[in-house]
Amino acid sequence: MSRIAKVISIATRYLHKLHSNLYLLVGFYGILVIASVLLSTKWFFHAHIDPVYAISLPPAWWVNGDVNHILGTNAKGQDIFNFLLIGYRSTMSMTFKTVFYVIVIGGLINYLMFFIPLLRTFVLLLFRFCMVIPPLLGVIVISLVLGDNITNMLLVIGLSYTPGFIYNIHQRAINEWNKIYIKAYRLDGLSPFSIFNHYILPNILPVYLTEIVSLFSSIILAITTITFLGFANDVSRPDLGMMMFQMKDIIATNYLAFLSPGIAVSATIILVYLFNFGLYGRRAGT
Repeated sequence: MSRIAKVISIATRYLHKLHSNLYLLVGFYGILVIASVLLSTKWFFHAHIDPVYAISLPPAWWVNGDVNHILGTNAKGQDIFNFLLIGYRSTMSMTFKTVFYVIVIGGLINYLMFFIPLLRTFVLLLFRFCMVIPPLLGVIVISLVLGDNITNMLLVIGLSYTPGFIYNIHQRAINEWNKIYIKAYRLDGLSPFSIFNHYILPNILPVYLTEIVSLFSSIILAITTITFLGFANDVSRPDLGMMMFQMKDIIATNYLAFLSPGIAVSATIILVYLFNFGLYGRRAGT
């Protein structure tokens, strides 16, 4: 019973913290709604983009709209709301995969850079070159050389944002290493390994999470922009950028079909930033 009481006490404390911070509250429940939509796209909404409906229907609340098609249909007879759900899930899936690999690779390189000065010098020199190459230019070059597919696109986007992510975290770790309290631990004889794991990492965790949020926002925008421009468009794997690319043809008659993917991306980024600000923004004095 003592363990159960302890778990309940911890849960109550976290719930109190959640509901006492407006930013955290909105961000947390917003992300929860996003996760629910992503997980229920197929079995709850039964979303599909088969062209089997009446063509060019307006949104449901417009004249001649159909309540069964909230955002209407396009010229092929595809339901726009279903397209939005499937495209959103695909975009988020690609974003999470890319962010995950950048975090894993970036974290490993950061860890090694801290303990190996020679590697640090080489990596920082290489990153100064890589950080000036925009993702779009890399995608264009890779598309011409290796082929226009989604794997190459995600690889280029991940490589484009990895140097900045690693550099920002490394600079924060070095700044922490030069602080007075760390110097005191070094004089006491603690090894750099112990200092880094037990003192530096916990203290830079808010910065680390903020960098992840920034990375997430940058990558989802990059993926949407590049697919909107027509790169790596695969009809078997529609995403929000591809949706905007296709819906631009009916923007004059149904502007919501074009704007809804952008609204979905913007709302996602705002909710993630609100959640991060609720966790660490006030603590950092921002």
